[in-house]
Amino acid sequence: MAEKTNPGNSNSIRMEGTTRESGKSYQIGIIKTNQLFLGNESATPLLERIEKSGKAESVGILKAGDLPKSLAYWQGRVEEIEKLRQWFADKNVRLIGIEGIGGTGKSMLAAKIYEEIEGFPKLFWADVSSGAIIFSDLAQRVLTEFGCRVPEEESDLVNALVRCLRSGKYLLVIDNLESLLKTDRQWKSQFYEEFFRAWIESGKESKILVTTREKPDLREFEWLHLKGLKKDEGASLLRELGIQGELETFAELVDGHPLLLKIVADLIKDEYPQDPSLERLKDLGLGDLRELLTDSRVVGPHRRENVGMVLVLDASFERLADWQKIWLQNLSVYRSTFDWEAAMAVFPQTSDSDPLLVERREIEQELRKLLKRSLLEEKLNPKRQFSFQPVVLEYVRYKAGDQTEAHQQAIYYYLLNAKAKPWQTKDDLNEYLEIFHHLCQLEEYAEADEILSYCNEFLNLRGYYSTIVELNEQLVQNWKPKDNEEKEKFGRALMRLGGAYRALGQYQRAIDYHQKALEISREINDRQWKGSCLGNLGVPYHCLGQYHRAIDYYQQALEIAREIGNRSGEGICLGNLGLAYYSLGQYQRAIDYHQQALEIVREIGDRSGEGKDLGNLGLAYKALGQYQRAIDYHQQALEIAREIDDRQWEGGCLGNLGLAYNFLGHYQTAIGYYQQALEIAREIGDRSGEGKDLGNLGLAYNCLEQYQTAIDYVQQALEIAREIGDRQWEGGCLGNLGSVYHSLGEFPTAIDYHQQALEIAREIGDRPGEANAWFNLGDTLSELKQKSDAIDAYRNARQLYEAMGLDANVQDCDAAIERLSQQ
Repeated sequence: MAEKTNPGNSNSIRMEGTTRESGKSYQIGIIKTNQLFLGNESATPLLERIEKSGKAESVGILKAGDLPKSLAYWQGRVEEIEKLRQWFADKNVRLIGIEGIGGTGKSMLAAKIYEEIEGFPKLFWADVSSGAIIFSDLAQRVLTEFGCRVPEEESDLVNALVRCLRSGKYLLVIDNLESLLKTDRQWKSQFYEEFFRAWIESGKESKILVTTREKPDLREFEWLHLKGLKKDEGASLLRELGIQGELETFAELVDGHPLLLKIVADLIKDEYPQDPSLERLKDLGLGDLRELLTDSRVVGPHRRENVGMVLVLDASFERLADWQKIWLQNLSVYRSTFDWEAAMAVFPQTSDSDPLLVERREIEQELRKLLKRSLLEEKLNPKRQFSFQPVVLEYVRYKAGDQTEAHQQAIYYYLLNAKAKPWQTKDDLNEYLEIFHHLCQLEEYAEADEILSYCNEFLNLRGYYSTIVELNEQLVQNWKPKDNEEKEKFGRALMRLGGAYRALGQYQRAIDYHQKALEISREINDRQWKGSCLGNLGVPYHCLGQYHRAIDYYQQALEIAREIGNRSGEGICLGNLGLAYYSLGQYQRAIDYHQQALEIVREIGDRSGEGKDLGNLGLAYKALGQYQRAIDYHQQALEIAREIDDRQWEGGCLGNLGLAYNFLGHYQTAIGYYQQALEIAREIGDRSGEGKDLGNLGLAYNCLEQYQTAIDYVQQALEIAREIGDRQWEGGCLGNLGSVYHSLGEFPTAIDYHQQALEIAREIGDRPGEANAWFNLGDTLSELKQKSDAIDAYRNARQLYEAMGLDANVQDCDAAIERLSQQ
């Protein structure tokens, strides 16, 4: 009995209103399959899968990431450090948190641990205070610094980071975690939440230490609630800062709040360098500070510290020149660190400002004045940059009120510095993403949407799906469209989310967003857009193996396209219907639809669409066993791909040619085409295509009975599938490894791989993959003479094939069951 192997991307589902896909058309192996593989899945971090990643090498002590807080003027915290050390020594503790109000020294205490802790050869400090740190960026930095493999695409970064942390005894510090939380303590980003929950589920010796003003909704943390310094420690801090007077009394008055003590000290020293005494508080307008802080109305948790901080900041702020106040408020619109050029961009052009403040030296000199008052912090990472302490930032923004002009100045600055296309890395988009942030702050969501639309093609091409999700989620959660034009743009953002979730393999979420977009299209009565939404809804159902439901949506989209005379949309719908019937094994009907689609794209001059339809016709004829005719169509598709310089589709066509020759038994010719396709995939950075090409090479060598070579290629394909989070293809590779071991006669090993493939198919709702896994288990169990189990496996496969309407596969199951029953 020939096993059912698992193909890669089977063809090209095309979605109107979203990027038209040119995925590879693969159906690899020694027998027929009728599956479509699209999208990636951020895998559940199961222990046995996580263990499969090799350990990273470490030499000496590595400290990487952002610079931790300076330990200058360190005081006390003996009891707190001892408690933290106990948790670090406890093998059952995976997450440690330092929680407290702003300015109590959480980051400095974490830095003390970071600098002095022993037994951790690799440490990473991540400051997320800006809220701008997307999980994928953080994960890639940690993986790179720790010497672990970085996935080419984002969808497997959660698992990759967990695997990396499990591979050694490392310390990851996440400073200012509250910036990643909503007001209800829920996560702003699903990916951070998935990472923490994955670490809770399968963490090992590494530790994660966080500092935060708000606790996340996770119970598995060990929490240290941090209060102010003891009065003698606070007095010692003031003394080291050069302050004189009744130090212990004052430290006790402000509950030993470290930041408040430092700001008071810096203010006194800056204003009265010759007499830095607490007696000078009255000259700074703080003479009644004691009375205010001991007032019976100043009660409640942290009330004294908060009132004291505001009073001291008020005193410091009011002693600035008017233009300094405006400038400080303008600087607060930046959500992350900024350099002197960014500071100059928001410098106030007022009549009171110094006209000489136009050069770097003068700008940095003025910034240092703000540093001396602890109103700014300085970071050298690697060049001199500046930022706000979170408590000070909140105060300055509160004082600023309307910051529209400053946001506009920041937008103009980033526009001047934005990189033009073509972009090479995601870093090239940084300025555009900052512009997006400032537009959102101004509630100019329609313009913010234009920025995301401009970046979307690049992010999609490079597989930055989680970035697309985080940015568009931020947009749609806050945007309340005012008119039909804005509603249409809002709907496009929903469609981007649907496409990204589909690519991540989260099909139900994709369906939800496409359904919301459909509702908006009906609300504004946009027939063309409604057709696009209906077509896009069909795609995730197609990926789920719900082919008849997909066909229903494609048919509705087709009717609208014909009704409004949208010939391009009509061609797309016809092509997608062809793919659905191809998946159902109705190849002649698929050919009829693809022929109609081909006529339309030729009529309207859509060369790219023509190439895709020719390729899909080739697949259908290959399925009918008409291999030479299939080759002719694939050759025509290849010529168009080269003509329009579509390198990704060129690789797909070469892979499809290899597939046809593979079925003809011309294995060396097939290998030649697969190798060409592999070279292109590597050249353009198409990791998904690279994985499919490696898988095809593996099964070609399987046909040549070069089994070890076959295993090597499929193993490489499996590694890539796991890297990019393509759960469906991961399952396909596991099934194909099972087929190779079946050919070797190593049936127990084959069963193990088929069972792993089955687990993944069930986990992600991949009905075709689940059916094939059951069928292959039936084949292998029958070889082991386990007749009853084999029949059960075939029956499970039959039930799934029948539900999908795959009559030919149902017949295969019936034949296998009858054969075993007669033995």
